[in-house]
Amino acid sequence: MKSNQVKEQYNSMAFFYDVLYANYDLSEFENEFINEHKELLASVSNEAKILDSSCGKGVQAVALKKQGFNVTATDISQEMIKLTQIYAKDNNLSIPLKRLAWSELPLEFDDIFDIVFCWGNSISHSLGKEDMLKNLSSFHKIVKDGGKVVIHTRNWEKILKENQRFQSLPIREYNNKKYIPLYIWNLSGFDKINYVEIIFVKIMQDGSTSCTLFRLDFVPFSHIDLIDRLNTTGFKIFYDNYDINSDFYYIVAEK
Repeated sequence: MKSNQVKEQYNSMAFFYDVLYANYDLSEFENEFINEHKELLASVSNEAKILDSSCGKGVQAVALKKQGFNVTATDISQEMIKLTQIYAKDNNLSIPLKRLAWSELPLEFDDIFDIVFCWGNSISHSLGKEDMLKNLSSFHKIVKDGGKVVIHTRNWEKILKENQRFQSLPIREYNNKKYIPLYIWNLSGFDKINYVEIIFVKIMQDGSTSCTLFRLDFVPFSHIDLIDRLNTTGFKIFYDNYDINSDFYYIVAEK
């Protein structure tokens, strides 16, 4: 798996990324994100520079911009950048956007950010241990001394232990069409390439169906491995809400 492959995987499914978010009030996601990090955000001024380093749909970047922060958003996928641009425009906001892989961040920025968010389980698209170390090192180079990096991830120990093969999501309605998203997990263990196939089943008015398939690659890691890798790249753990029974967790690391 190469980073370009992950980029193309996200580029190809941009339309269906919107399908996944259909039927939701995205402002609720924005509020949840801000409330989750209210203490961290209260520790910096509104002039603080914040990077959303995996902006995707743009929910987190827009939420931060609405709070008055100086926000920049990046993503490896140009199509994700377009989605963020559209969502920001829909909210009458302007956010600086750049298509950048994590490895490219130090070439563009130099220890200027007070907070860097790597949200949405994005860090799992690192190609393995060494690649994750390089990506975390990139974050370390672009955050100020005393600045924070927030890493959000699935709880891979729980997921691999449960070894769930199929997962269907509720019906989505988008552009007057109905879709059923179906996840097929192909799990092979820590620090190796795993992947999930996402099938969007479109339900026609006559009851017939058609399917569109996408694949996303990822490399699972353990909670302790993430901590070790953050420490190896020069961070110290500031906050960690890991729970063995939770599906997701995040770690705030300080430079």
